[in-house]
Formats: sequence, C-alpha cells, structure tokens
Amino acid sequence: MSKIVDLVENQQDTILCIVTECTKGMTNNQSMYLNIVLQDSTGKIDAKKWDASELDAKAFKVGNVLSMLVCPISYKGQLQLKIIDYDEIKGPVNQKELIMEAPVSTIQLETELKQFINDITDNEIKTIVNEVLNKYYDEFLYHPAAKSNHHEYTSGLIHHEVSMLKLAREISKLYPTINRDLLYGGIILHDIGKITEISGPIISEYTTKGKLLGHISIIQTDIIEAAKKHNITSNIPTLLQHMVLSHHGKLEYGSPVLPQILEAEVLYLIDNMDSRITMINKALTTVEVDSFTNKLPALEGRTFYRYR
Repeated sequence: MSKIVDLVENQQDTILCIVTECTKGMTNNQSMYLNIVLQDSTGKIDAKKWDASELDAKAFKVGNVLSMLVCPISYKGQLQLKIIDYDEIKGPVNQKELIMEAPVSTIQLETELKQFINDITDNEIKTIVNEVLNKYYDEFLYHPAAKSNHHEYTSGLIHHEVSMLKLAREISKLYPTINRDLLYGGIILHDIGKITEISGPIISEYTTKGKLLGHISIIQTDIIEAAKKHNITSNIPTLLQHMVLSHHGKLEYGSPVLPQILEAEVLYLIDNMDSRITMINKALTTVEVDSFTNKLPALEGRTFYRYR
C-alpha cells in the first residue's frame, strides 16, 4: 500500500487515508459527487468521488479511515485523486500511518525550546512563561499550530515557535535595542491558546470555546492569572498581553489592537515570515517543476512558480 507522497500521475494505486474534509456537490446532470481531502503521514491531497451515493457520503465522513483504489490525475498542475473503489476500515489503525509529523523530532524541539527559556534573564517574564507553558505542556509538545495552512501537523506548534525563536535570536543580535527577553516571552506565549482553540493533530477542528473566544483572548487571560498567582505587579504582564493581543498585526487579521511596542511589531513580522515561508514551501511541493501552485488564500490569493 502506497503513501500520498508516492503517488504517480495516471498510475492506479492503493492508499490508506483518513478523511479530513468532505462536501457534496452536484454536476450539471444532477449527479452527486464528493469533494474530499485525504490525509496520511506524508501529507494531504484533494480527491473526488464521482457518481456518489448517500452511502458513499456516509463512508467518507470526516474522521473515517478508508483503504482506496485511486487514480491520480493532474489538475492545474497538481495531483488530484479520482476514487475508483474503497473499503472502510472499522478496526484499530496505527495512528502513525495517518498523522503528519514535524520535520524535526519533538525531542529536539523540546530541547531547543528549553534552552531559549533558560536564556530569558528577566525573572518575571520567565515565571509567567513557565507558569502558562506548564499548564498546557503535555498537549503543547504534540499540538498542531493551525487547522490548515501552516504547521498543521503533530508538534507543529512547538516547531513554529522554535523556528520563530531562532529568527528572534538573530534579529536581536542585529538590532540590540530589542528587548530579547520580552520578544522570546511573546513568541512562546502568542499561540498557546490554540491548544484550547483547536482539537488535536489527527482531525483538527475548532472547539466550541475556540469559536467563542479565540486563541488570542484565551492566552491573554492565562497571562493575567499567572501574574496574579506570582504577585507580579510590574508592567511585564501588560507588555506580554499586548504582544499576544497584537501579534496578527492588523485589525482585519483579528488583532484587537495594533502593535505599539517594538517587540510586538517584531513578533508580528517573525510570525508572518515563518508562517508564509512554510505555506509557500508546502504548496511548491505539490506541483511539478515549471508549474504554478493553486491560488493561496492566506497569501492574498497569489500563485507561486516552482522553477526547480
């Protein structure tokens, strides 16, 4: 049985995948078809089930695992699967076959994160960071950073943060006016609310609390609670809250406030850089050389050219 990454255009193959998205559509002849997103440990891929029945729709319910005979076809320079036949898997499945993992081991990422925390010299920032992080630590190590778009795999959140911290370390060397401790603290805290906002790495969905509150408001509340617990009365909790509240950079992107301190602006730029580079790299791996990606909604609907 092959993996998604092994599929070759116009060569029928058998794969084992979990359904992460499925919607119904109708052809001009009023024949139902299914738009499906499938996932295994090597990635995700779009698929179609033509001439679908209600039984097919039930089989391809989000979260179901299926063994499928598929034919990969090229559509706008990207592989898409035509589902020929399938069997729904009812028994236990090795989750490692279905879950995308970070390109770096979780153990390595955890080691690197701890070193960055140790490098924070401001005791109040370190105390708040450790208090909040410890509240979510076991989930934090394996949680995705997003439902889709970027770092949407096991340990994606810690991978995203460690990548940002490495950028912050070098930028702080170039611009010594940056408060490195504050920047590190803001980076580590800025997305931890996603652990509450989004469910785990197999099928990532927004939780009820996530939909009602959002990860930004969730974590800024945790910062207040951590400061109260440790009797921190300086302006550090407020600065860290501001870092979290403004890290999307623009009001239309979901930030309640705009960055108004240097470190908040740098956090926004680093977050944007890491997420955008990751999205572009992911899209480029799905197209052939001398082809363009599909339009990327999170990148202003632009397409990107793969030249090598």
